[in-house]
Amino acid sequence: MEKAQKKTDIGSFAMRYAVVIALVVMCIVLAILNNRFLTKANITSIIKQISIQSIVAIGTTMIIITGNIDLSVGSIVAFGGVSVGMMLKAGVPIPVAIILAVLACGCLGIVSGGVTAKLKLHSFLVTLALMEAFRGIAQTMVNGLPVSGFPDSFGKIASLSLGPVPVLVLYMIILYAIFSYMMKYTAFGRSIYAVGGNQESARLSGINIEKVKTLTFVLSSCLCGLAGVLLTAKLRSGDPTAGNGWEMDTIAGAIIGGTNMSGGEGNLVGTIIGLLFIGVLDDGMVLLGVSAYMQSVVKGLVIFVAVILNSLQKRSSSNA
Repeated sequence: MEKAQKKTDIGSFAMRYAVVIALVVMCIVLAILNNRFLTKANITSIIKQISIQSIVAIGTTMIIITGNIDLSVGSIVAFGGVSVGMMLKAGVPIPVAIILAVLACGCLGIVSGGVTAKLKLHSFLVTLALMEAFRGIAQTMVNGLPVSGFPDSFGKIASLSLGPVPVLVLYMIILYAIFSYMMKYTAFGRSIYAVGGNQESARLSGINIEKVKTLTFVLSSCLCGLAGVLLTAKLRSGDPTAGNGWEMDTIAGAIIGGTNMSGGEGNLVGTIIGLLFIGVLDDGMVLLGVSAYMQSVVKGLVIFVAVILNSLQKRSSSNA
């Protein structure tokens, strides 16, 4: 009996920390196969690469926890980037341009979240359509061409470092700390879990489901806008094609990190681990000279396996 219980505990532990174990194993293998992997420059590069995406992933995780999904995040990143770029080029002060760009993206969240919540439509279909619409708006604003010619001081918000730590990484840490606290200790954060766990129970508890869903989409869109601003500052160019495919990476990061696609479960620590896993995987394949086509195959298979593990973990928890 004790042996059976011990096996069950080991299996439960392995399932719970599968991503962390897989990440450690992958790092060991890559370090053996390529001596450039564990260099300070390469590790810093990986973390910087995921830092801006991770800001988008905060909102993506919250939306998935409510039982929804947002496929338009990459397009909103592009919209935020070209918006701040156009305002800066027109002479708008940097702080004002940043705030207005983030708020403009928040308005897009009102559209996607409001339609989803008020009309009780499936968020997948709503955001699939709006993904194209928002991307089209961004391209129309600049006639499909990148906008540049910003003040040098704007680029510094993404290029500076505080000692050995890049400022982009600091933004990531601060935002994850703020939103992790919000999700765990505030009424709104608990409402997000309640809505995703059981909408009827949440409604009977007095939670305004439409308000929670809409606000979650708005917050996510504001974070996408901030990511777009930082990406534009980093590249010194507002590109209407920016953020293309980010919806896949951020959703994958959340799922790999243990966020339940059915809603009600997940945390931001898991998401950052999931994104780090994807970042290390991408970096490792580049270092090993894997072709771009094969990289897509490997990445797709990893996400496929993560979805299966996510489902198995849910069944294991429900049977416990």
